[in-house]
Amino acid sequence: MKIENYKLKISVDLSHHAYLLVGGDSLANEIISELESRHKIPAKANPDFFNRKYDTFTIDNAREIKSFHETRPISESGKKIFILTMNGITVEAQNALLKLLEEPSEYAHFFLIIPSAHLLLPTVKSRMQMVGDNQTAEKSDLSEAKKFLKLSPAKKLEAVKSLVDDISKEKKTKQDAIEFLNSIEQAVYEEKGVKSSRKILEAMQLARRYINDRAPSVKMLLEYMALNI
Repeated sequence: MKIENYKLKISVDLSHHAYLLVGGDSLANEIISELESRHKIPAKANPDFFNRKYDTFTIDNAREIKSFHETRPISESGKKIFILTMNGITVEAQNALLKLLEEPSEYAHFFLIIPSAHLLLPTVKSRMQMVGDNQTAEKSDLSEAKKFLKLSPAKKLEAVKSLVDDISKEKKTKQDAIEFLNSIEQAVYEEKGVKSSRKILEAMQLARRYINDRAPSVKMLLEYMALNI
């Protein structure tokens, strides 16, 4: 699910080290405006201000963030700001970023902007504070995923075929398949818990890992996932 024309409706008080925002590019400008006006943290000519946009955030990007994070701030604010806008993010990058979100330096504040919170692993989301009023919209998105879990194997394969057909006809994209996987995984976490669904989650992680390859067989990966949940 992509949320357009999203407006930042709450202020950022920097009481937390990691914030999650669902929406598009314009959110970065709203965050910058808030930081400059309220916290007097300039974006321009600030060596401690990291503002980047990515199509897909990769493990190499996560390593760059980690390297920048490790040096102490030199600006007057004493803060390091990370605004990371992305359309997608790999599992490996999330695991690397998770380590930073679990033990960030006291001077670091991360703002992650992404089209859908379902693109993130539950462990990553749990380390972040969601900004705005879209929590209800995101949760409602799981209703379809939960319905999918209750389908018979044959019906699951039919649903997968429908999605793959839409992708082949360019009605949907591979990103929709990735969001589908993420919403299913989130639903599995909520419905079954981690301990009782370990094998299922391992199958989903495998599908998610290969779906980000340059030329994946989306149909085979989604079918593999469907037959293992």
